[in-house]
Amino acid sequence: MSKVLILTASFGDGHNQAAIAVAEALKQQGATVAVADFVEWLNPALRSFAKFSLIQGVQKAPALYGKFYNSISKAPPISSLQRRIHHLGWTRMYRTLRTFNPDVVASTFPTPAGVLSELRAIGATAVPSVGILTDYTMHGQWIQAHADTYFVATTEVQQELLTHGVLPQQVEVTGIPVRQRFVEAIEGDLVAKRRQLREQYHWRQDLPLIVVMGGGAGLFGDMGEWERVLRKHQQQAQFAIICGHNERWQRRFQHLRSETVQILGYVTEVEQWMTMADLLITKAGGITVSEAMTMELPMLLYRPIPGQEDHNSAFALQAGFARLANNVKTAQVVIGQLTDSPELLEQMRANARAHRTPQAAAQIAHAILAMSERPHPRTGLRPGVNRAVKVRRVNRTPLRDMMNPR
Repeated sequence: MSKVLILTASFGDGHNQAAIAVAEALKQQGATVAVADFVEWLNPALRSFAKFSLIQGVQKAPALYGKFYNSISKAPPISSLQRRIHHLGWTRMYRTLRTFNPDVVASTFPTPAGVLSELRAIGATAVPSVGILTDYTMHGQWIQAHADTYFVATTEVQQELLTHGVLPQQVEVTGIPVRQRFVEAIEGDLVAKRRQLREQYHWRQDLPLIVVMGGGAGLFGDMGEWERVLRKHQQQAQFAIICGHNERWQRRFQHLRSETVQILGYVTEVEQWMTMADLLITKAGGITVSEAMTMELPMLLYRPIPGQEDHNSAFALQAGFARLANNVKTAQVVIGQLTDSPELLEQMRANARAHRTPQAAAQIAHAILAMSERPHPRTGLRPGVNRAVKVRRVNRTPLRDMMNPR
């Protein structure tokens, strides 16, 4: 029985959802799977600071976050910055590898993949390493000398990796993995399921249902303006406001509850809400875009964060199942256009259906298991493209500690 270690990072919920999706598929195919949150391996103070900085940056200074994202992406793997990042948590990494002894390690976040590459570079392990990219773009931190395979969303992302020196045989275009519950939700008659669930949740059948979802952290903002949008359109449409863990949002909107407006906190049955909905207003996370596309759900992407969300939005817009709004006024216009023209929503549903990849998790799991069952040579970047293949001498003290843990 093959053993697979999946490394994720709880910066937002997307990386975790991708890890769970692949873990589900691997278990269905007979593998033993362990999922570890790399963030939990960090120093508690560093962990808290990193999460706080990320949330604050995304919410209050998105342009600054975008610059940070791009600067880290452009830093070469052999830079001092990247080398420092890739030494974070590596003692725990080594001990986990020795304890679980996996046949393959898969990462849904680039930092643990970089840590594993460092360990392979110094001969501490030879376990195969695969990266599962969860956005419709490639971040430079994924490029590692000791990575074997990358699973990516599109041929465009594949080309980005090839441009950075990754070998063609190292990249598989699978789509972004979504959980089995979304795959099961699209089986059968979606229209019939939509009617059944609306009846179960006490929604009207004759009005379009708009789900507003700010992400796991509830990062949406502009609450006063959105409140006016709800008041203006609640006669022409129904709204489910999913606030996630943002209790402030939930308290703010409670007084708007009515027959056509529901206010919810964190929900686990997201696939049911996507089944019922006619339109999803949300942020452009890679997993969210993939889940909505799987569910044939039109999207209104609100104010994408510079960086990966810009690329995710561009993909969804080009595929034809999303619209974009960079302010509430534009969002209100788009809501009016789409709710007044059901044929536009149906066309967007058809476009999503044409681009969805519901079997991505199963395809990735199959490839990982095939890798675990054969001798796997170390691979690197094409000669002359990136000097990261030249392993620098590193501080051996941490390695001695790892080799002889107390």
